[in-house]
Amino acid sequence: MNSHTILSRSMRVARSLVVAVVALLTCATSLAPAQAQDAPASSTPASTPASNANAADAGKPFVERVDLKPLGTIAVQSDGRLKSLSSFAQEMMAFVSGPREINGQDPLFTYLDMLFRPDVYRDADVIYVKGAGPRKRIADALLAAATPESRAALDEQMKAFEKTGLISETLILKPESVAVLREMRGDLIRTEKVVRAIDSAITVKDPRFLLSKLKIVPRGDGDASQEWHGISAVMFADGKEPVPGSMLLLAENKGQPEDLSPEQAAVVGDAWRALVGGWLKGDSNAVNGAIATLGSELPKISAETYPDQTRLGWEYWYFKNDHMTRVWLVYMAASIFLLLGFVWKWPRARTIGLGIFGLAVLLHTIAVMLRWYIADRWPNSNMFEAVTTAAWMGAIGAVAIEWWVRKSAMFSLFALGAAVSGMVALMAAHFLPVQLNPAISNMMPVLHDVWLYIHTNVIIFSYVLIFMAAVSAGIYILHRTFGGAATYARVGGAASLIVSGSHGEERMAKGRAALGEILDGTTMVLMEISFVLLWAGIVMGAIWADHSWGRPWGWDPKEVFALNTFIVFAILVHVRLKAKDKGLWTAWLAVIGAAVMLFNWIVINFVITGLHSYA
Repeated sequence: MNSHTILSRSMRVARSLVVAVVALLTCATSLAPAQAQDAPASSTPASTPASNANAADAGKPFVERVDLKPLGTIAVQSDGRLKSLSSFAQEMMAFVSGPREINGQDPLFTYLDMLFRPDVYRDADVIYVKGAGPRKRIADALLAAATPESRAALDEQMKAFEKTGLISETLILKPESVAVLREMRGDLIRTEKVVRAIDSAITVKDPRFLLSKLKIVPRGDGDASQEWHGISAVMFADGKEPVPGSMLLLAENKGQPEDLSPEQAAVVGDAWRALVGGWLKGDSNAVNGAIATLGSELPKISAETYPDQTRLGWEYWYFKNDHMTRVWLVYMAASIFLLLGFVWKWPRARTIGLGIFGLAVLLHTIAVMLRWYIADRWPNSNMFEAVTTAAWMGAIGAVAIEWWVRKSAMFSLFALGAAVSGMVALMAAHFLPVQLNPAISNMMPVLHDVWLYIHTNVIIFSYVLIFMAAVSAGIYILHRTFGGAATYARVGGAASLIVSGSHGEERMAKGRAALGEILDGTTMVLMEISFVLLWAGIVMGAIWADHSWGRPWGWDPKEVFALNTFIVFAILVHVRLKAKDKGLWTAWLAVIGAAVMLFNWIVINFVITGLHSYA
C-alpha cells in the first residue's frame, strides 16, 4: 500500500470521524433541556399571557419570544467576582432546583420570572430534594395527612416528586413536612445537609433575595475597591417609567447613589422598570427593547473598569453549552474503538479510536483553557475543576506515553485508559452538577500559595493515573476470569520501555508479547508513575500545610486516605516481588488502590468534613 492510498484512506476516516462526533454532540444538545419536563403540568409555573407580539411570533409562548442574550452577557458582582449574569443565574437556580431545569427554561429566564412573578412559583414544583430516602419520608408524611378527596391528586404529585426530586414551597412548608425535616436535621451524617439545601432553596427563591443579589450597576467613579450597586439602587430614580407595584415591596428607596449621575440612573432605572412592566404584561417587544438598553447602557457607566465583553461572551457560551462536558460522548466513542482494536487485534479500529481520542483531547483542552481564561486562574480549586482537569492531565499524559511506546505492543492501551477516565470524569461533571458544582468562584485565601500549584496538580495527576491503571488491571482480571493464561510482564512497568531481552529483542514487541503480559506491563507503567507522583504530592502537601496551617501533618481525613492509597501501592510493589501469580496480584491491588483513591475523593469530600473539604 503506497503513501497516497494511506493518506486518502486517512482523510476519509477523518471526515467520517468529524461527521460522527458532530452528530453525537448535536444529538446530545437537542436532548439536554428535557430534564424536568416529566413533572405534571399542574405543578409547573404557568406561562405569562401573550400580547403585543409580532405576527410571526404570535403563536410562540412568551419564553420563546424573549431574547435574553444581551442580558446574559452583562456583568454581575457576586462573591467578590465579576461574572456573566447568565452563569450567575445558573448558580442561583441550582440552589433552588438542583440539576433540574424548570419547564425547560433558561435559568436566567427562571430567575427573572421568579423575581417578577413569585406567586406563580409558590405552588409550582421547583424546590429540589436530594436523595430517594428523604423524598419518600416527606411524601409518606404528606400522603398520611391528606384528606380522601385530595389524596388521588396528591398521590400522582408525590410519584412525580419521588422521581424528579422537585416539590413546591407550599407542600414543603406544610406542618407534616416540617416535622419530617426537623427529624432529618438531627441526623448530621445522612440528612442534615439535605435539610440545609432545602432551607437555601426557600431563601434563594424569595424575590427580595433575588433582587438584592442583582448587583449589575457599576460604580460611576470607577472605584474597584467598592461594591457595585444593586439594580434596586436605581429602580426608584426619576424617569419616564413608573415603578411597578410588585417591586415596591421588595426594596426600600434609599436615594440615588452619589457616584452615578442623574442621567445614568434615569436611563438604567427606566430600562429596568420597562423590563419588569413588559414582563408582567407578556409584552416581548417591550422586554427585548429594555434588555437591549440595559445591555448597552450598563457598560457605559464605567467603561474603563467594566469587564472585558469578549470574556463575558465566552463565559455565556461556556455555561450555555454545559461547560463542554458533553465531550464525554467523544471519549466514549474512542473507548469503544480502542477496546475493539486491542481485544480483536483490529488495526483499523485502533486507528479510528486513536483519531477520535485525539479529537476528544483537543476538545477537552479547549474546555480547560477556556475555563482558565474565564476564571483568570488555573482551574483546580473545586471538585468540578479537580475532576475535569485531572482527566485532562491523564489524557495529555497518555498522548506523551503513547508516543514513547508507539513501537511496542502496549501502543493504544494508555489512550484507552485515558479515554475511559475522561469519559467517567466528564459524565460525572455532566450528570452530577449538584455534587460537582460547575460555578466559577474565587479561590479560598488558604489556596493562594505557590505550593498549591505544585501539590494539588501533582496529586490529581497521580489520581487519574491510578484510575487509568485500574482500567488495564480490570481488563486483565476479566482476561484471567475467562480463561486467560497467567502471564505477566517479565520486565515490569517503566523498565519494559527501556530494557531489552537477552538477545536484544524488545520485551514488549508487537506480535511477541502475550495479552496478559501487555496488560500487566501497562498497569505497571501507570502504577509506577502514579506511585512516585503520589509520594511527591504528599511530601509537597506537607510543605504547603506547614506554610498555610503551621504544621506539616495533622491527620486530616484526606491526608490519611492519601497516605492509605500510597501504602496500598507500596504493598503492591513488595507483593509483586514474592507472589507467584504476579499479574493477578498486581491487577487486584491496582483496583483496590483505585477504590481507596476514589473513597478519598468522593466520601471524604462529600460525607466527612475536614480541612480539605473545599477540594
